[in-house]
Amino acid sequence: MTGVVSQIQDFSVHDGDGIRTTIFLSGCPLRCRWCSNPETWGIKPVVASHASRCTDCGRCLQVCPAEGALDLVMPHHVNPAQCTLCGKCVAVCPSAAKTRMGGEMSVSEVVGKVMRNNIFFQASGGGVTFSGGEATFQADYFNRLVREFYDLGVHLALETSGFFEWDEAAESLMLMDHIFYDLKLMDSEKHLEMTGQDNGRILENFRRLASLGVDVVVRIPVISGVNEDEANIEATALFVSEVLPRAAVELLPYHAYGNYKYEALNLGARLYVYETPSEARMEALRALVEKCGVKVVSYK
Repeated sequence: MTGVVSQIQDFSVHDGDGIRTTIFLSGCPLRCRWCSNPETWGIKPVVASHASRCTDCGRCLQVCPAEGALDLVMPHHVNPAQCTLCGKCVAVCPSAAKTRMGGEMSVSEVVGKVMRNNIFFQASGGGVTFSGGEATFQADYFNRLVREFYDLGVHLALETSGFFEWDEAAESLMLMDHIFYDLKLMDSEKHLEMTGQDNGRILENFRRLASLGVDVVVRIPVISGVNEDEANIEATALFVSEVLPRAAVELLPYHAYGNYKYEALNLGARLYVYETPSEARMEALRALVEKCGVKVVSYK
């Protein structure tokens, strides 16, 4: 079985306990306006064009076999609808202005690459974290990977938006040691506006987690002007306290680290920029969550 992997990140220390390898799987049903990984929206590798590196040498234009796949102007952005992913432009670019993001990998290829780090997993209490995109989006591929690593005795964690078909993911969820679960907005209409989907399925799946006995940390990405108001944060904390009182909350301040990808992927029109909440604001929200009886943790 094969699937599309956006990235395999070794020696990660922010995605769970110990030293971990994070597997970013392509594909996501949400379009969060603050998304830092737009290259993972579709189940397909993409070719990025980095303007700051482009010297306008024209070599990519000379070798591209697909008419209309590249703009004629610097930095020769890629048209995904026409690109055949042949990789010729990436191979001839002398300044690495063209890069391929993601690729198809078999289950055995992923397992073989990741298990080279098993000695670090064992020594640190780490393991594998599945992320995305939405890691469960390629359901069959995700489930097969989970089973392979579980059978090898690897500690497993999952970062999820919560937007998935429960029956497709339930078996793998039960094999997880740890789940990071996003709760972005409690208001369904605003959730739809900001992510492209309402939150009904997300909240229902969170309720179902209560029956699994898995260690859960709720992650709230805190975005100024979107969801950092006290009403939303308090409603989220009270929901967690009521449904899964053993769960903790991690507050993640908005960052713009992935904004450069929008230009590189010719998605500038889809880029929204927000302010990062101040440390004082984050501390106030932390106190509010704890006042609701929910533990606040940090993996940063």
